Amino acid sequence: MINLSYRFDQNSSSLEISGMPDVSNGDSEDTIGILSSWTLKIIGSPVLEGEKDHLDNLMQVILQYSRSYISGIRKTFISNKKIVKLSPFGISHKLLLNSTKEGVKPLEIILDDSELSDLTRCLDLLRFDPRFNIKWDIKQEKPFSKRYILTNISNSKKNFNFIYALILFLLTSSLLVFIPTNNKYELRDSSINSQSLSDEIE
Repeated sequence: MINLSYRFDQNSSSLEISGMPDVSNGDSEDTIGILSSWTLKIIGSPVLEGEKDHLDNLMQVILQYSRSYISGIRKTFISNKKIVKLSPFGISHKLLLNSTKEGVKPLEIILDDSELSDLTRCLDLLRFDPRFNIKWDIKQEKPFSKRYILTNISNSKKNFNFIYALILFLLTSSLLVFIPTNNKYELRDSSINSQSLSDEIE
């Protein structure tokens, strides 16, 4: 049986897919119809790998999140089986991966805008590549309505305003705590000045 492997490279991400043609489906010799494994490398993060189900969950979240982010909407997305979660993290993005194996702790990866863009690009190249005859379990994209965009953007701004106000309050409070006060010195100084003035009057 022919074993095929294709790779999609971007600056910070590299996605490699391995599989074989599905003869029963009439696939050609250079077409992957049955996925056997996949490997994702993100600079500064552990190598990710798994089955088709895991890749489906990753694609669900990354593509939905990126599409919303481009529209100015910052919100959390969770895959159907709750294996993958992507949420805003300050000016960055926090990718949380839950293993289906027992006893394995969730993996957390922080992505900046360029890394998120590279990862999204790899997944887009994969799903539109004619060398693959695989049905991906992802939602069909539909244009966002103006009402949906305005509602979500306003909610995002409210959350950001609250966070910034809280940060500003904490910083101000911290500065006030560390400002030195020396009331004894001021009282002593004022008494000395009063005494010198009384001496001059006499």
